[in-house]
Amino acid sequence: MASIERTYWKQNLFIMWLSQFISNVGFSLSLPFAPFYLRSLGLADEGRVRAYAAMAAALSNLAFAIMSPVWGVLADRYGRKNMVLRANFGGALIVLLMGMAKKPIWFVMLRCCQGLFTGTVSASMTLVAGSTPVERQGFALGFLSTSVFSGDMTGLFLGGLLAEKFGFQRSFLFSSITLVFSGLLVWIFARENFTPPVSAPAKSRRFRQMFDVDWHGWRRVLMPAMPLFTLYIFSTLARYLDNSQFALFVEYLNGGPGSPNTPRLSSWVLGMGSIGAMFSGVILGRWIDKHASKVARISILGAAFFMGMMLLSVTLMPLPRTFFFGVSVAVPVLCLMPLRFMMIFFSAGLEPVWNTWLSKTTPPERKGLMFGLAATFRSLGAILAHSVAGVLACYLGILSIFVAGPILFLLLLPLLKYNEKPILEKIKRQSQTA
Repeated sequence: MASIERTYWKQNLFIMWLSQFISNVGFSLSLPFAPFYLRSLGLADEGRVRAYAAMAAALSNLAFAIMSPVWGVLADRYGRKNMVLRANFGGALIVLLMGMAKKPIWFVMLRCCQGLFTGTVSASMTLVAGSTPVERQGFALGFLSTSVFSGDMTGLFLGGLLAEKFGFQRSFLFSSITLVFSGLLVWIFARENFTPPVSAPAKSRRFRQMFDVDWHGWRRVLMPAMPLFTLYIFSTLARYLDNSQFALFVEYLNGGPGSPNTPRLSSWVLGMGSIGAMFSGVILGRWIDKHASKVARISILGAAFFMGMMLLSVTLMPLPRTFFFGVSVAVPVLCLMPLRFMMIFFSAGLEPVWNTWLSKTTPPERKGLMFGLAATFRSLGAILAHSVAGVLACYLGILSIFVAGPILFLLLLPLLKYNEKPILEKIKRQSQTA
């Protein structure tokens, strides 16, 4: 790395942390309340509200899974800072258009466009990694990741309040303004010493070489990682199963459609989950290097238990409403806050285990490829989660999601046991040849 880059990597890290925090606040101000917004666009039937919410989330993840490798190629060609600007300003425009949608199908298509053209987290991490000395990249990327959870948490807490005071449509306007501000921070203050390819012929050759695939080499690298990619898909399916329908679950516990303060209460419960994820990274993360398998098993059991406990909160619905920070709230919703915290605390401990194993089983020259593929498999798991949740909610009711979720988590135990041995053997071989 050139010495000039070492002089501004701390500035870049601070600016990108702040930018990521702001952009995650922006997305969280409006998107978690999509089911309520869809209802305001004319969806009277609750089954259709659930179906559209699930379809919008699934299409967004599908588009993201497809486009992530493409944006990675363009980042290497035209610069990482340009990709951060594209993600922020593109996201601002798309979110603004969401607030102007007149029909539910328009909102669904715009959510798909969001997956196609955004991706601020991966773009920001690439920029930070490209300007940070190798010996400090672990610290820089770990520090940057905290902006995601803290931004989500802040946006969720503010989003419910803004939705109640100004309406869902204006919440999308506030989201758009926030994303523009995030992009301007990067445009003005972030620095990148990027040198594009020198000549057109060289560019052409490089582009062709990207797709001149050595299938034998790819097979040799990919096949040992397939057990891990299976865990990525299945754990994301279990963890994200309730995401697209969770605001409706809070509404159900709070008294049904039209119950008071539901958007604000939904944001509080979801925000507790973000806090749980932050604590998980600090507490469980310190044990992963030495006790990864134990952390994974404890995380699976803890997530299954607390997701099942969320279902039992339905039994408290006959209790009278109470007040929490001056807001009228049903007792089951109040109970959801610590339960959501604990459920996400444990479920957030799984992916760091998979990431650690993937890093230890992958040669240094292939890490970028393998972590990019891991992002795609995570997106596939999210697509399955939103699709399955939509079907369950439409045909069996929202409560069925909280029956299926714990079962999916528990099914991870035999899957982990089956795949763990080849993964650990691969890690052992990799350490011996290193």
